[in-house]
Amino acid sequence: MTRPSKSWLILIILLLGIVVGAGTAVAQADNELDLGLSRDFGTGIGNNIQGTFSFRVSGPDDLASVTFYIDDQIVGEDSEAPFRLQFKTDDYPLGVHTFHATGLTQDGRELTSNSITRNFISGSTAGRTTLYIVIPIIIIAIGGRLLSSWIANRGRKSQGKTEINVHGSFGGTICPKCNKPFARHIWGLNLVVGKYDRCPHCGKWSLVRAMHPDVLDAAVEAMQQAEATQTQEKPSDTNDEDRWHKRLDDSKFDT
Repeated sequence: MTRPSKSWLILIILLLGIVVGAGTAVAQADNELDLGLSRDFGTGIGNNIQGTFSFRVSGPDDLASVTFYIDDQIVGEDSEAPFRLQFKTDDYPLGVHTFHATGLTQDGRELTSNSITRNFISGSTAGRTTLYIVIPIIIIAIGGRLLSSWIANRGRKSQGKTEINVHGSFGGTICPKCNKPFARHIWGLNLVVGKYDRCPHCGKWSLVRAMHPDVLDAAVEAMQQAEATQTQEKPSDTNDEDRWHKRLDDSKFDT
């Protein structure tokens, strides 16, 4: 056999090996069951679970039935696709449990799934664990909003826009009663169409929505101009009153 012929023969053998190997891998995959666990209602934190969950199995097209196990104890069977079984953790002792499933194909082949290990916990433990996770997240979220609001207000002050804080963490608005801007408060009642909040200027409650920062800045500028005008008018009135009192005192000495 010539050298080119040997090279072609080696190449063909390698290709056949790849094809056969791939076919074997596919066949092995078809002979296995894939067991999964999904949460229907309850708590799932890492390997700790509590509540209602479901087994879900996928396998070859000729899969006829599946038997589900918890700690080598049969908990149910399903003979129709999609192969699924629901269970409640409260029906079993607390602690670590192992799940697996076996399947039977239409031609009588027996298949075995992967194993899943989970720790069953009580409802009170699940509630405490959830609080330990949720509360820090809420604190971080509120702190982040307050920090971002502080940074934004600091930037506005550095630009000389306004020294009145109307850009709070919950947005700013304009009171429909006195037409003055203010930052919405955390204690305001959140409703679908807005926030029922109290105006710090007039002290009245009303339903208000968050407004654009540019609108709030314009309202603050208008309010500051109005207050500046009133401040300028007050000394004039005071001076007139002082002059009147001075004239009255002088007239006493003239008599």
